[in-house]
Amino acid sequence: MSELELIDDTKAIDISAFREKLADFSRQHKVLSADELSYFQLLQGYSYILVNDYKAATRQLEDMLMTAQNNDLRFRAKAWLINAYILQYNYQSAFSFLEQINRQVEDISNIRARDHGMSILAYTYNQLEQFDTAKYYAEQLVSDTLSGKTRCHANHHVLAALVGLAQWREFDQRYNAAEAQCLAVDERLVVSLMRLKYLDYLLHDNRAIEAISFFKTIAAEINATAHKQIIANAQLLYAKALFQQKNYPEALTEANKALTLFEGSDDNKVSVATYALLQQLHTINKDYKQALAYQLKFSDAEKTLSDARYKRMQAYYMARTDVDTNNRQMAMLQKDNELTLLQKNAYQQHIQQQRLLALALISVLILISVLLYLAVTGRRRFKRMAEFDQLTGISNRYHFNNQAKVALDYCESNAKPVALMLFELDNFARINQEYGQTTGDWLLQRVVLTCRNFMRNNDVFGRIGDEEFVLVLPGCLTDKAVLLAEICRDAISNITKVDSIPPLSITASFGVTGSDNSGYQLKQLLADADVAMYQAKAAGRNRVVVFSS
Repeated sequence: MSELELIDDTKAIDISAFREKLADFSRQHKVLSADELSYFQLLQGYSYILVNDYKAATRQLEDMLMTAQNNDLRFRAKAWLINAYILQYNYQSAFSFLEQINRQVEDISNIRARDHGMSILAYTYNQLEQFDTAKYYAEQLVSDTLSGKTRCHANHHVLAALVGLAQWREFDQRYNAAEAQCLAVDERLVVSLMRLKYLDYLLHDNRAIEAISFFKTIAAEINATAHKQIIANAQLLYAKALFQQKNYPEALTEANKALTLFEGSDDNKVSVATYALLQQLHTINKDYKQALAYQLKFSDAEKTLSDARYKRMQAYYMARTDVDTNNRQMAMLQKDNELTLLQKNAYQQHIQQQRLLALALISVLILISVLLYLAVTGRRRFKRMAEFDQLTGISNRYHFNNQAKVALDYCESNAKPVALMLFELDNFARINQEYGQTTGDWLLQRVVLTCRNFMRNNDVFGRIGDEEFVLVLPGCLTDKAVLLAEICRDAISNITKVDSIPPLSITASFGVTGSDNSGYQLKQLLADADVAMYQAKAAGRNRVVVFSS
């Protein structure tokens, strides 16, 4: 194994040692071969990522890509550039490389490079919240790799995907073996990340006492990582455990420690959760001024997080579209070139006549194009007005019915499951009466924007009443629809309008059914979901009820 490969192996064990060894190598080796220089530049780029200097990392890795001849090293540079671009919110560039990695990974023969590519795919799809895809790549990496360190990283990606999918039982079954395997290869940083997820699992399972004990056991090792975001996240989870135990004074102290650690960083997920906890704690202490201040910070951080998620997903699908378009254009160009070579002589004989004809045709086409454009844009405008709800931008009842029937017919003819989710905002009429229609309209728009964050492109979403919404989920089993309903219900309950005193919030009651219970007829699905929704309201509102025949 070369000296650079040995240095490469230390990067996930000890950040300081990795950077020191890289600096020593630079001082001791003034003359390097082309591949050694590329490898050194690759590791130098990653060292910048480790200290959050993402601009320097991008410059280094982009420069390396310009000169490197080794395809395996180029492949790894693209993988780390994905990481650097995402951390700078340059999603378009990141996902352009992601599609390249996706296509190239099966052709890479170097084990280290291939494992690195698979790991980046699993990591990035976890960041995109496409947890099923992330788990697929991580599981494949677990079974394929011979390296204990790579298997450790792969197991961490699997655990992250399971947390995202809320598959807590499987998470619990796999955690101990994954942690032991990482400890065996001394991957302390990855172990710390795993332990944060285990703390989260204990809190999710309402095992606060175990979470507090576990935190105290691992606190020293967490602090030893010197990684601010990891330490802040651990402090936050500890504060949440204390909060669950109603130890509010100590929970406030620990939450403030987390705040000091992450404030100024880019980790919006931790900031949203910390601000929310601090708002709750100050409300309990009746310090309403501080509670309002943290509520405002929470709203700003939540909006930033939501906007980043939207931009990330938009850039991902744009990158995929660009790749598909480029592939089609290349194929078309190749065919055009072949046809041009075959017809070149014939075209030369008629070129003069075609020029004269082209001038006349162009004039006519310009006129026709202008007229068609005016007609099409006008028709599109009126069509959109007729099909979409003007306030929220989603389908109105008429358009929803048409789109839903198309989706249901497709699922029925292809023997695919389908689920329907119906929900109504609780006490919305009272909000309109007490706070005015402007506030009511704001809440409706916010509810739609919040729920759309969790939907797929082929889901059919419509507003069918003043405060009543419905979602058809093709290819979705009822239990998955229930999970989505719970996510949307929780997200809606966290919507808060802070310019009213006290801050105004909203909840919703959900009814869920599926083709396994209600068949594929829209009328029956709506009727059954409506029954379940009113059961949710009767049971106290702000809950999800599944229709049972």
